[in-house]
Amino acid sequence: MNRAGDRYGYYQVGDVRTYSRYERMDMLHEHPRDWGWVYNDDFFSQYDWTQEPTESLDELYKQRAEQLRRDYDYLVLYYSGGYDSANMLHAFLDNDIYPDEIAIFYSRYDTVSNQYLELKDYTWKKVEDIKKRYPQIKIRKIDYSDYFFKWDSLLKEVNPSQDLIYNFGGALSLNHIMIDLSYRYIDDWKQILDSGKKLAWMHGVEKPQLRYLNNKWIFNFHDTAIQVNLTPIRQKIDNGSIGTYELFYWTPTDVCAKIIIKQCHLLKQLYNSQAQEDFSKIEGAKKYVEGYGYTIDTMSLPFVETIYPRNFLKNEEFFTIKNPFHIWGNRDQWYFNSDHPGSRKHWTMYRSTFDEKYAHWKKWYNDGNSIDSGFINSMSRDYII
Repeated sequence: MNRAGDRYGYYQVGDVRTYSRYERMDMLHEHPRDWGWVYNDDFFSQYDWTQEPTESLDELYKQRAEQLRRDYDYLVLYYSGGYDSANMLHAFLDNDIYPDEIAIFYSRYDTVSNQYLELKDYTWKKVEDIKKRYPQIKIRKIDYSDYFFKWDSLLKEVNPSQDLIYNFGGALSLNHIMIDLSYRYIDDWKQILDSGKKLAWMHGVEKPQLRYLNNKWIFNFHDTAIQVNLTPIRQKIDNGSIGTYELFYWTPTDVCAKIIIKQCHLLKQLYNSQAQEDFSKIEGAKKYVEGYGYTIDTMSLPFVETIYPRNFLKNEEFFTIKNPFHIWGNRDQWYFNSDHPGSRKHWTMYRSTFDEKYAHWKKWYNDGNSIDSGFINSMSRDYII
């Protein structure tokens, strides 16, 4: 039976379904069997990915904004000011379609992370401009510091029977766990849900995960791309009445399928001739991986300009420094192993991953040794472009 959380992907291990990669690793250790990561395969398999949609990207982004506005009573747009969320916001505002709210999470203690630098140098200025130009949109700035401090009790309220680490996704980051549980502690959102209205939080997920192997361009959905934006605990507690995460680009709808396929074809057209000659010469090209192929850095300028051309019409500035950490989010840098309440418990949980009882997880780490290297990605089925 499908559950509401399934729409964000799940691991199918034999005849058992789980949202947690930790549970997946445990199950396969105890009883090796066939498994896979499933991301709305039945839906996206209906489309011919070799055929480029006739609509322009701008038209498809507009259709997506119209769809969301039509489907929900209350729309919250999560905004960082980065490429993905900026393009999502332009899809609304350029077409006189308005979300009810723009929400930005931050910590008053953060003076070190990339998130802090992005907010300080770019996002807060953009938000003030939006506030002046679009007074009909509510701007909500959410300091989630105090919720970090009681992260363990918040998790135990919704999942009392399981070890804490199993609530996390591809990283031991608290940032998105606190966002995932915000519907419980932000009174306005609780009241909207309690009234029976349809509420959605919009995430700018995700750029195309496109690879080049044996002269073919292949698209896959990746579990890590999902789990850095929502956590298994959100999927587990989703009973259909806690609101919906709308992944602006990757939700299983007709217009999203067309957006992804269109993006992939435009990127193929941009890079194909050079790929056939020498892929390594492409700007942003990553090293060839046996059995996986070549990929391109999705933050490289030609890549982003191709899929988000609207972002570059008016000299908008963006923060482009990447997170160098695998297992904990840069947004948590102010909290990780600090003197703040609850941090020591979080540090102890992280250190527990080095215990002998979790030794069977090592083969799933990128370096085969330490969780600090991050987890090997799991991918959906292939879609040939």
